[in-house]
Amino acid sequence: MRKIFIYVSLLVCILCSGCGSLVVSRVRPLSDDYIKQVVAVTSFENRSGFSGQWKIGSGMADLLVSELVSSGHFVVVERKFLDNVVGELERQNEHFFRKEGKVRKGRLKNAKYLVRGVITDFSQIGGGGLFFGVKNLLLGGRGHKARVALALTIVDVESGEVVNSVQCAGTARAREAYVKAKYKGVAFGGDAYFKTPLGVATCNALRRGIRGMIATMPKLEWLPMVAQVVDGQNIIINGGEDRGIRKGEVYIVKGASTPIHDPVTGDVIKLLPGSEIATVRITSVDDTISRAVVVEGDASNLQPGMVMEGNARRK
Repeated sequence: MRKIFIYVSLLVCILCSGCGSLVVSRVRPLSDDYIKQVVAVTSFENRSGFSGQWKIGSGMADLLVSELVSSGHFVVVERKFLDNVVGELERQNEHFFRKEGKVRKGRLKNAKYLVRGVITDFSQIGGGGLFFGVKNLLLGGRGHKARVALALTIVDVESGEVVNSVQCAGTARAREAYVKAKYKGVAFGGDAYFKTPLGVATCNALRRGIRGMIATMPKLEWLPMVAQVVDGQNIIINGGEDRGIRKGEVYIVKGASTPIHDPVTGDVIKLLPGSEIATVRITSVDDTISRAVVVEGDASNLQPGMVMEGNARRK
């Protein structure tokens, strides 16, 4: 009798759960050793053949932006409605607006990478039967499977080169009775949408795509640098407690690296390290910056952006 109860309980959980497929978890937060890459999502093209109640091309681009921001690995800049941002900047410089609270022009961030997408599958089909036999009791139902497949193309803005094309797909299953009743009046990308099989499949495809982007895109390692030269002996560094810098640590400030270009392709094939300019010691550490004093070398040659090498900069 107990076995019958267990089987029936399991069946009820599956049939009453609607869309019982697991949702792919988000990636772990970005390590302090790296800097978030700046990306912009340009457009999505619908090649799936779907022409139903939703405009999934523009909607999928918006969902990708949301997932990229939530991942914690990227800074996402606006491109789809950039004209609105530029228009507001222009308006704030007109004489009709007060000077207090005016934002500065020339501060819009530049994207390092552009991401465009193609929807190659957006479908839901009937699945096989699902049956549980408990002695003389036989229960069953027809299942449905949703599938969403995407291709994300990543382009390096500086070179125009396609860095990679990430292929990703997500699936979800649900019982037939659930599917027939749940899509009417559902807005694409809303809370109700993500409780449907197509919603779960969309979420899984996007998150797998972001995992692929993180795995294939070049990593931008954080390096301690001179942020500001205060005077002939003191500088400010671009990291503090957030980067694990400690008072008393010693760093060597180095000049700019020299790029070596391939004469045929023009690509940078190697960076020759810069020469040592000065040695500095950390005198105080704040949340996001540190202060240092020059203890050796020519302080007059120090400039913002110079890279520093030192001991134990990690937490």
